[in-house]
Amino acid sequence: MQKFQRVRGMRDFLPSDAAKLRHVEAATRTVADLFGFKEIITPLVEHYDLLASKSGEEITARMYAFDDLGGRKIALRPEFTASIARLIATTLRNEPKPLRLYSTGTLYRYDEPQFGRYREFWQSNYEIFGSNRPEADVEILSLTHQLMQRLGVRKFWFKIGDVSILRGLLTEEEVEEEQQNSLLQLLDAKRWEDGLETAKSFGVSTRGIEALKNIFKIEEGKAAKALQKAKKALSDYASGISATENLKHIIDLCKRSGIDIDLIVEPRFARGLEYYTGMIFEIFIPEMGISLGGGGRYNKLVQMFGGEPTPAVGVAHGLDRITLALEKQDNSPKISRQIAVMVPIGEKSVLKAIELASQLREVGISVEMEIMGRTVTRALQDADRRNATHAIIIGQKEIAEKKVVLRNLRTRQQRLISIKKLFVELAK
Repeated sequence: MQKFQRVRGMRDFLPSDAAKLRHVEAATRTVADLFGFKEIITPLVEHYDLLASKSGEEITARMYAFDDLGGRKIALRPEFTASIARLIATTLRNEPKPLRLYSTGTLYRYDEPQFGRYREFWQSNYEIFGSNRPEADVEILSLTHQLMQRLGVRKFWFKIGDVSILRGLLTEEEVEEEQQNSLLQLLDAKRWEDGLETAKSFGVSTRGIEALKNIFKIEEGKAAKALQKAKKALSDYASGISATENLKHIIDLCKRSGIDIDLIVEPRFARGLEYYTGMIFEIFIPEMGISLGGGGRYNKLVQMFGGEPTPAVGVAHGLDRITLALEKQDNSPKISRQIAVMVPIGEKSVLKAIELASQLREVGISVEMEIMGRTVTRALQDADRRNATHAIIIGQKEIAEKKVVLRNLRTRQQRLISIKKLFVELAK
């Protein structure tokens, strides 16, 4: 008989793994509520052209794409934002702004599986549509900061930049947008020398190449110093200077409003998605060399999908990676809940045991029925293996007295109590 293995890059979540993932997801929902974001659910499958239009060459090449039975080219979503921008351009185009939207679920990219990188992965996604003000950028940064704190992630920091620092220079050098995108892909991969050679091939002037060289030398650092160096490097490029001032304003708003975010500024910073137009950022911890999430501003995306000009800013958090971060920091949630195992003694007690289990569930008490016909001793041993907290033992004698034996599986103490009192005890 053929034995099947799971598809490479996919995962099976066993109960303990699923519980950890759902714990992180629950925190993202709590934060969404706290910041006034409303949940939307978009299809797992979208038209290929929609997803490929502005996702970037690197991601497009890794999409799960295929023709459906109707001959249409479709793909599994590699990220959320394109689907949501489609909604903003169509169904939600007349909704009052700003729109604060939240999504969570699985995404798919044909990457090489490695630590923290899977072909099926989970994200939470937050987007604000309709505001071009820096307060919206700060809101996204603050939301991410609060999520990390709520989950107990330690020593995390933000790497922040502004893609228009580079785009501004390249635009003034009359480099076309598609060429800019290919150059930024190289910078996202930290291929600085290749980036300079590519800029030269696109006709960037000697002055522009020198400015790019100076920007590439500015490694991540504290905001004031890094931005001062960037402004000096961009002294001949007004739009690049304007971008550094915008980024400084966002950072100042964070600090002056009391949001204690650990920020590292990197003017040469770029991200893989092509639609970013302004502030960009990612989140890191010391124990992992990959980001836990990231986002930024994309003011032109909705318009590219046929909608009205709509400024937007958002962030996606890697739920798998946050779960790994908590494990790396030995800070995984201790997930436990009260579970009672109902153990009938003999066939004649089964009916009453089922009835009582049903009544307990109706008031919100978790009950697992013993359905293997085990002896009481074996049933209690199995309940221990399943991390149950209590066992309810009921036989004909107990039924006649309207009582049960309640055994605390943690303390090993048991007593005979009335059925009425059982509800009170398990509700504690």
